[in-house]
Amino acid sequence: MSRVYVGNLDPRATERELEDEFRVYGVLRSVWVGRKPPGFAFIEFEDRRDADDAIRALNGKNGWRVELSRSSGGGGGPRGRGGDDMKCYECGEPGHFARECRLRIGAGGLGSGGRGKSPRASPRYRRSPSYGGRSLF
Repeated sequence: MSRVYVGNLDPRATERELEDEFRVYGVLRSVWVGRKPPGFAFIEFEDRRDADDAIRALNGKNGWRVELSRSSGGGGGPRGRGGDDMKCYECGEPGHFARECRLRIGAGGLGSGGRGKSPRASPRYRRSPSYGGRSLF
């Protein structure tokens, strides 16, 4: 398994568009497009030779920077998501991605739909009645 970094992407690029471009060179295991910040992606190939072919063919196309990911080793690590090289960008610990990180999600969790209520969307939940300066007694 080999992971390829793709940089200088249009922020509107989708997983499907990248999959269409890269699957010509071999079997893909996964395609992940960065959104915050946008402009990069990781493409995971089953075979290193396919990754090398894609790098040679697509580097420079559309202004993209396509190269082998620095941490492209691994295999069979925690929860089947790669080895020690697969670490969370939030906390640096292996075994989960940043979107699942306890530091990012917080104590309340995201809920089953993957989206939680934003504290900014509901300010009444952030305020305590004791901060209003009025006494309740």
